[in-house]
Amino acid sequence: MAPTDAPPGEGWNERLPDGTAVQIRLISEKDAELELEFLTHLSPAYRSSRFLGLVRDPTPEVAGELTSLDPACAVGFIALVTRQGREQQIGAAQFHVNAAGDSCDASLTVSDEWRKRGVGSFLMRHLIAAARARGIRHMRAYAPDSSSGGEQLAAIIGFQRRLDPRDPATVIYDLVLE
Repeated sequence: MAPTDAPPGEGWNERLPDGTAVQIRLISEKDAELELEFLTHLSPAYRSSRFLGLVRDPTPEVAGELTSLDPACAVGFIALVTRQGREQQIGAAQFHVNAAGDSCDASLTVSDEWRKRGVGSFLMRHLIAAARARGIRHMRAYAPDSSSGGEQLAAIIGFQRRLDPRDPATVIYDLVLE
């Protein structure tokens, strides 16, 4: 089943290379508590990277904004595992479409303990498929230049890396979706 074919509220069951089952599904308002817990448990460095240093401490309001996406202009997915009978969010990815509808800004965050295990790859592949299904032709992501986590994943997927000409401490990743 293609990522855009999943019924709302359902998702995809993926297997990481180590055999761990991960569910990826659309994010919704009911996930605000999971999102807040996820953001709270990120290390300060990863949290700073997620928000480009703009948000220091996650709040219920921030979690609410990240889970209350307008489907006309944004798509978001979360990655979940089940631990001790309870869902735990281990990653999130989303994009916001520009006014013309032909490009989008994307973001990806994976919790510290789940990095470099394949979670980010699954999230980005579903996000890219959803963008292509909408006819989006260009995806862009921003990260601090000091960030080391996403560079390898971005290169594998095909993003081109460049420094932001307005802020040399920020890297821009570009992907043409054709």
